[in-house]
Amino acid sequence: MKDLLVGLDIGTSSVKAGVFDSNGRKLASASIPVEILAPQPGWAEQDPQAWWQASRQALLQIAKNVQQERIGAIGLAGQCPSHVLVDVHGQAIGRAIIWRDRRAQAEADWIRQQISPDQAREYLGTETTWDAASPPARLLWLKALRPGDWKSAVAILQPKDYIALHLTGQTATDLYSAYNLANPTTGEYAEGLFSNLGIDLAKMPPLCKPIDRVGEVSGTASQITGLPAGTPVIAGTIDAFCDTLAGGVACPGRAVDVAGTSEIVSLEIKRKVTALGIFPWSLENQVTFLCGPMQAGGETLRWLARNFFPESGENPDYSCLELEAGSVPPGSEGVVFLPYLDGERTPLWDASARGCFYGLSFRHRRGHFLRAGYEGVAFAVRHVLELEEEASGLPAEKIVACGGGSLSDFWNQVKADVLKRPVYPTEYGETGCLGAVILASVGMQIYPNLIAASQAMVRLKEGVPPDLEQADVYDQGYERYRELYPALRNISNLRVKRCSIAMKSN
Repeated sequence: MKDLLVGLDIGTSSVKAGVFDSNGRKLASASIPVEILAPQPGWAEQDPQAWWQASRQALLQIAKNVQQERIGAIGLAGQCPSHVLVDVHGQAIGRAIIWRDRRAQAEADWIRQQISPDQAREYLGTETTWDAASPPARLLWLKALRPGDWKSAVAILQPKDYIALHLTGQTATDLYSAYNLANPTTGEYAEGLFSNLGIDLAKMPPLCKPIDRVGEVSGTASQITGLPAGTPVIAGTIDAFCDTLAGGVACPGRAVDVAGTSEIVSLEIKRKVTALGIFPWSLENQVTFLCGPMQAGGETLRWLARNFFPESGENPDYSCLELEAGSVPPGSEGVVFLPYLDGERTPLWDASARGCFYGLSFRHRRGHFLRAGYEGVAFAVRHVLELEEEASGLPAEKIVACGGGSLSDFWNQVKADVLKRPVYPTEYGETGCLGAVILASVGMQIYPNLIAASQAMVRLKEGVPPDLEQADVYDQGYERYRELYPALRNISNLRVKRCSIAMKSN
């Protein structure tokens, strides 16, 4: 009886695999770390072969803990937008450029001048934001700066699609992972956009739905992954969307905070909504929500650990950080942190934005920096959520936290206090895997639609109630937080102008 489903999530800091039954109960899981490479400031790359090696290891680990003949399908999730060039043999050409990379800012600026908002709506069916990580900008950079690799490439894939190619021998991507390249309403690539930008449409993989079958696990892939040969591989979609599904965004009154390497805040909507810099999405015309991807998140905490707890090494014990941060009163005694260490996406869309600590005095110690770091990311979540609630007219009564950050009781409490609403962690941290399984369950016709699958498979822990006695303290800190970026924006832009002048002079 094939009653089990596998979810595989190609994340930024790790590759995760999980086995779930049709009721959403986890039977096995595995996580393999992958390295992020930064050869130049503002660059972020990964080795695609490392994704495949980590996927093989994770799948082999979970295969040891279940009866393989019970596996009915595998669903995929992955970081996005991240781009890997693939040759005629299905092998990666060089490193992949991942979503955090900011190198294509000049190309994004050029597209913004070249493509009017009306043209963007015509091509893509919706408004969009052109930034340094926008896929068209990234493709223009690859074409111009890696011309030899570009010429050799027969396909440009997302991480999960690269893994699907190795599992099945087939190239494909889903409509949502091809955002800013395809029109999700028509289900086709935006030919006018490609023509306008001079990008070769032939290098784009075939489009499919997230619930569609890409192919089956090949005999070769079966031998090195432990998955039974012939197992259907379901396309899946962006990891943020899978996390959002696994957080139960389809449930009324619920917002989902994906606490991963970066944070993503999502809120269900019931009507057409225009929210500048926050994207409306509709999965399979069944689950419609606003999605606000941020740059800040778990990577911010890793930065704090590396720089304020160097004795903790490469694998910090976050419980020690939380213990010291918890020794500081809420509000960090006036210290406010802007978590824009690598620019910010929603709602600023400003690659030049930078982080800072404000309000320092001689009485502050490293515990204040740590607590302000947790609070700064929570303020960023509140900023995005407030804009989503304003746009949708639907206030969130409770917050579901998922992803690795949801395992922290301390951080969940800080978020509950800042948001002044209860935070409910998901039962399992591997929500990207579970979301991929939810999609696979519909693709395999176990459930008739995503809403039914989500209702059956999403599981939450007990909620963390807010401490409303801290509301005034956090409201004051949040007000300072909101004022800091506008006050510092001109300074950040001046720094970018000076860098541009220096580059031209060289």
